[in-house]
Amino acid sequence: MQEKLTVDDETWFGSTYFKGIKQLNSASHITLKMNSFFYPLKVRTQLVLSAGLLLMGLLPFVTPGAISMYPKFPEIPLIVAIINVCLVPGSLLLRHYLIKRQYKIETPQRCHISAATMSLPINSLVNEPDGQLELSKGDIKQVEVIYNVQTNSGNSIRTVYQVNINLVSGKVLNLDVFHYPLKNIFYLLVYFNYPVTLTQRRWTMKYQLHVVVLIFPVLAHLALTSLMVLLVSPFNL
Repeated sequence: MQEKLTVDDETWFGSTYFKGIKQLNSASHITLKMNSFFYPLKVRTQLVLSAGLLLMGLLPFVTPGAISMYPKFPEIPLIVAIINVCLVPGSLLLRHYLIKRQYKIETPQRCHISAATMSLPINSLVNEPDGQLELSKGDIKQVEVIYNVQTNSGNSIRTVYQVNINLVSGKVLNLDVFHYPLKNIFYLLVYFNYPVTLTQRRWTMKYQLHVVVLIFPVLAHLALTSLMVLLVSPFNL
């Protein structure tokens, strides 16, 4: 039988923080802000953004004679470096715009949780109409919290990456870490005594690919830009 979990468990909630946590009580109605930055874009759209960043980073190296011409035009490396560095925030701003357009986000997203009710912004994330999904505690049969465990220097790090809300109606709502602040939601579900169960499971390929496609092109672009600057540096670093 699973041991009853409490919010005093430091191994789970030692670093948890959100506005209102210090004043939390049974009558609290907590609002959590949603960060849409990690929302997945359509596969083709995300691939175009990622490939564009990589291509611009590689361009000075694949263009014939590009590096060799820099000594004759010393201002070119600085111009290219500035352009490439600006492309990173530019691509992130474009991604932010595309996310708002794809998910039809017109106002700041909020998640509301209390001892009796839960309200989730859905925006087609759980195959529901746009807006807020209102649930009472009685609507919820069970909440399955799925987590991954990683060991670093002998310390176990637990990461909640998916929460499945099983409703009395038989419907299952799948909330993932890219859309929802699952760590804080998990804390509140335990605090307000929702029917929570824990399932340990490795990261699925979907989550790993999403992180790689999102982060790798940005890091590779910055690394290639830095390498280009070093290659043409007058200090021969």
